[in-house]
Amino acid sequence: MKVCIYGAGAVGGHLAARLCAAGKHEISVIARGPQLQAIKQRGLTVSRGDEVHTGRPQHATDDPSTLSPQDVVIVTLKAQALPDAAASIETLLAPNGIAVFAINGIPWWWHKGLNVPQTPLFPLDPQGQLWDRLRDKTLGCVIYSPNEVIEPGVIRSAPKDRWMLGEPDGSESERLNRVADIFQSAGIRGLATADLRYEIWYKLLINCGLNPVAALTRLPTPLMNKNPHIIALRKAVMQEVTDIALACGTDLRGKIDFDELCTPTKRSGSNRASMLQDVLAGRSLEHEAILGIAVGLAQVHGVSAPRCELMLGLMRGLSESMEQDS
Repeated sequence: MKVCIYGAGAVGGHLAARLCAAGKHEISVIARGPQLQAIKQRGLTVSRGDEVHTGRPQHATDDPSTLSPQDVVIVTLKAQALPDAAASIETLLAPNGIAVFAINGIPWWWHKGLNVPQTPLFPLDPQGQLWDRLRDKTLGCVIYSPNEVIEPGVIRSAPKDRWMLGEPDGSESERLNRVADIFQSAGIRGLATADLRYEIWYKLLINCGLNPVAALTRLPTPLMNKNPHIIALRKAVMQEVTDIALACGTDLRGKIDFDELCTPTKRSGSNRASMLQDVLAGRSLEHEAILGIAVGLAQVHGVSAPRCELMLGLMRGLSESMEQDS
C-alpha cells in the first residue's frame, strides 16, 4: 500500500522511521526545512529506550502535488495548520483513500456521529474545509507517544507507545482494521477502538494538565513533577476536564490516577512537553484545540472550569506575544 506521512516532524517522523524500517509498504513523507533535507540525505532515525529504528522513505517532499494518489495519509500536523491543508490532503487521497488524523485535542470532526447538528467545529475548521472535503474519508488517532526532534532527522521517543485508532462515529469498519494492520506490521502498537472519544478525553485531560503549564513555566517535565505547587495546579486542571468530559457523556471518574499522571512511576514520559518545544522553537501553539474547545464545552454544559479558563487566557496572551515577536 502507498502510505504518506503528512507532517514528518516529531510524531510523523517517528511513524515514518518505523514504517520505513519495516519495509512492508511504500512510504512517502511531507516535511519542510532542515528536517526535509535531513530525510533526503540520511533518512529518519527514532530511538525508543534501547531500540533504534532507521529508515528512508521512498519519497520525501514539501509539495504534496508531486506524489501519486495515496491509500492512507497519516496527518500529524498541529490542529491550527489543518484547515489550510484540507484541499491538498483531499487531492492526495486515492479514490478509496483514508486520511488518519493523529492530532492532539478535540478534533475538527468531533460532531460526526453525535446527536448534534452535523456542522464544522469552529474555530478548528472556520471555513468548513475539513468537514466538507474529508469528513467521510477520515479516521481519528489518539497518540500516547512522547516525541522530540533532537536534531534534523533524529527523533527521541519512549517505549510502550500506543496509537488508538477509531471511526469518528464509533463504528467498526474494514478500513479501520486495515489501518491498524499497517501500524502493527511495523511493530507499532496501533489499536482499533469503538470508543475513540474516551481516548480523546483521557489524552485531553493529560494534555490540559501538562502542556499549557509547561509552555507558561518553560520547565521540563521532570522539574514540574518535583514542584508541589505545580502538581496541585495540574491535578485541579485535570479534575475540571474530568467534569467537562462527564457533562459531554464520557465518565472518567475512578479511572484516573492523578498522582501517576503528574509524577509517573510506570512510564518515563517526555523531558519537554510538546507545547514547550513549540514555544522554544517559536512555533504556533495548539492551545485552542487542547484548551479552547474544552472551555467552550464547559460553558455550553454549565460546568465550572475556572483554572482551564485562566490557562486559556494566559495561553492566548502567550500566543499573541509570540506572534508579535516573530
